[in-house]
Amino acid sequence: FDESGIFIAACWHRFVLVSLSMHFTKLNLRAKYSLALMNQLLSIFGANGGCAYDIGCAFTKTLANSSLGPLAQSLNLHMMVGVFHGHAHNRRCQLDWHPMYIKGTGLTEGEGCEHVFSSSNNLA
Repeated sequence: FDESGIFIAACWHRFVLVSLSMHFTKLNLRAKYSLALMNQLLSIFGANGGCAYDIGCAFTKTLANSSLGPLAQSLNLHMMVGVFHGHAHNRRCQLDWHPMYIKGTGLTEGEGCEHVFSSSNNLA
């Protein structure tokens, strides 16, 4: 088996929306999973969406420089860093990317995937 994990997107209700099988190669192109997932989410949910990702601050540059960049910009996608992971980032990053400081996110914590994975720990 060359499958080495899964990459998921979950909504704030903690339902898994998209799941991808991860297959690491010697090239180890990890961004391809994030971009493939974003392609699915953008095509399904459309305009004015928000997405929290552990490295949402850095991934925004990757997304903007990819072929999905113009689509993400036209749909007004707003990336965030989840509250748990945001505390590991510097203060400037927190002010720009933490859901608490982003208008329209309400009480979103942005850690739906963490909840899904923590509830599945017994499977491992």
